[in-house]
Amino acid sequence: MRPHKAHDTPSTFSFLKKEMATTPGRTRNTVLLVVQVIVTILIGETFRVPDLPVLVFICFFLSGNDAASNTSTAIMGGAVIVAGTALTILLMMASLSEPGLRLPLMLLLTLAAGFLSEAMTMGSLANILLFWIVYMSMSADMLETVGYSLDGFIGNTTDSAVPDAAFMPPEEAMLHTLLWVGAVFIIALAIIAIVNRLAGHDPLTMLRDGLARRFEAVSRACETGAMPQTQEIGAIKGLAEQGVAQLRQFHDLSTKIHPEMSRHHVGLAMIRNAARLVMIVLAWSQLGREEGRHFLQRIGQIVAQCGHVYKHGRERVPAIDFDQAELETLAAGFRDDPRLYPLAIEFIRSLTIIHGLLMRPETTAPSFAPEIKAAAQGFFKPDAFRNPAYPRSAIRIALSVVICYAITRFTSWPGIQTCVVTCFLVSLGTVGDSVHKMLLRVVGAMIGAVCGIGTILLFMPSLTDCVDLILVVLPVAAFAGWIKSGSERISYAGVQIAMAYFMTILQGYGPTLDMETARNRVVGIIIGNVVVYLMAAALWPVSATNVARKHLAGAVRQLGDLIVLRRKNPDAAVDISQEIEREKFGRAVAATRMALRNAPFEEERLKGGGAMPDITLPLVTDIQMLAIPVAVISDVRREPDEAARDYVSTMRAWFNELAQWLHDGRDGLALQTRLPAVPVIEDDAQRMVWFGLLDERARQILQTYDPDACGQEGAA
Repeated sequence: MRPHKAHDTPSTFSFLKKEMATTPGRTRNTVLLVVQVIVTILIGETFRVPDLPVLVFICFFLSGNDAASNTSTAIMGGAVIVAGTALTILLMMASLSEPGLRLPLMLLLTLAAGFLSEAMTMGSLANILLFWIVYMSMSADMLETVGYSLDGFIGNTTDSAVPDAAFMPPEEAMLHTLLWVGAVFIIALAIIAIVNRLAGHDPLTMLRDGLARRFEAVSRACETGAMPQTQEIGAIKGLAEQGVAQLRQFHDLSTKIHPEMSRHHVGLAMIRNAARLVMIVLAWSQLGREEGRHFLQRIGQIVAQCGHVYKHGRERVPAIDFDQAELETLAAGFRDDPRLYPLAIEFIRSLTIIHGLLMRPETTAPSFAPEIKAAAQGFFKPDAFRNPAYPRSAIRIALSVVICYAITRFTSWPGIQTCVVTCFLVSLGTVGDSVHKMLLRVVGAMIGAVCGIGTILLFMPSLTDCVDLILVVLPVAAFAGWIKSGSERISYAGVQIAMAYFMTILQGYGPTLDMETARNRVVGIIIGNVVVYLMAAALWPVSATNVARKHLAGAVRQLGDLIVLRRKNPDAAVDISQEIEREKFGRAVAATRMALRNAPFEEERLKGGGAMPDITLPLVTDIQMLAIPVAVISDVRREPDEAARDYVSTMRAWFNELAQWLHDGRDGLALQTRLPAVPVIEDDAQRMVWFGLLDERARQILQTYDPDACGQEGAA
């Protein structure tokens, strides 16, 4: 049996309980979404804005969980919608009466949407722009009835509505519809921008809370001696497996509204060192030693103070009681322990950096937080016109759209056009990501439809004015907003609940008894999901596990680069070249964890199998733990030693072979035999011990995760 194949999957109840729990900023975001719903309903009902459910729904669809993403979404989304509406009008002017021209153009735009969404650095915007043009162009198929979709008014009552078709030709009615839909989007985006500008949640709060939780966990583990099999070490293991990918996202968002953060690079350095503290504590617990307990307790006290200062600010908290000389004296008490002493030095170095960045960021940032510039990005990715995955993605989306479009035409059922929208929205880069979004979309749509039908049956006959309507929708809006404000595992379901609900109950400007919209939407989504899944699983399927495999292989190669880096100044807290390589390693591990999020939604046949090792979170954590002995080996080396130099050079080549094994599963058993022998260095016990620890953990990874090794154990 292959290891770690069967995970301890939590029950549905425990999963929902965890995902529905209160998190920092969630209540605030929910309230903001409800406020936006109330404002849009009041504006729409008062001024009789067409497509009122779309106006309300946009607040859910385009709102993020922080002010930074909401503001940028409003700006970029507004520009995309205006451009898309203008281009749609131009396309209709050229091809409205020529289906032989319009349909091929729509197909080409769909292909372009699929290709550019993957090949461009800002692919999501290109996908939205082209999707908008294609979807709006589909209204030409209903040219004879399009004039009945919008109403004009000759009085102040609902009965005074007159359809556009009564006083304008179909072509002008279609133009009227396109312009109004664009205007509706602009109104909604303006509301999002204004509300979030006034009361939006700052992502810096979430970043600080995440780092503070890590400081608190490290402090508790240190104060209890970092002994294995304790609750505190269990929390540390959870943080190690969780990684810091989400914290990096919060940091990137925070720099948009706090530009001074990117100037000193303090945030990334804090994230990097907080993660390092977690891994050092975990490594210490695995050694299972009683020595150094007093040292650890002092470390725990300092870390707790650091977390308090970071969370509340240095202006409101007394100075941290940090004395590097005191810590070095405490560490000297077990200097003869070649296992623990290097870890103690790593502890002191990380705390020195954190203390400096907290108390003197202006002066310490240049030396403690080196600027790590990302490679310049153009409009297209470097492999945009060489990677066959991009045109394949375009073909999958185009075929899905063609099939769904044909179903709507042949059945003469325009109400299920949501199947075409589904093709664009759930056709993501990997099968796992697509299936995850499909499930959220269909489950959310069904919940929203049931709530909408329930509202029509139970409350709609009693509604008399706009206030009654708002009171009725508030519970469902709050429920959908709470889900939308949750993690990425469930947030899209909140969007679908809101869309299905408001499209069901907001029909016209008065009470409605029409329940067909709810049914049609769910049917369209189910059809779109089935078609997209068949295309994704049958035509060049891309597995989230294999994407994670590539990222993890890159992280292992980064370890090879780290092990040959020798600290230039042993007394310095930070070595710039090491920090740059460690940042690259951290980003590769974070990308691996991000790719693995939706891997459980994929079939086993898509994940490789055979001789290829399973890419799981425990394996990622074990690979990440190799960074501890690699860092110690790099830090404790003094003058170049021929035996040590030959060993680290050979280990670098071996790490490259390990990366190749992770990528394609070749020569797993041979890797154990090619692992270089630990050199004998009589005058340096520390290096010998940590060379041995690296060798031991590397062999353990191969024996635990190599399918061939597991097969041999099973046969034995």
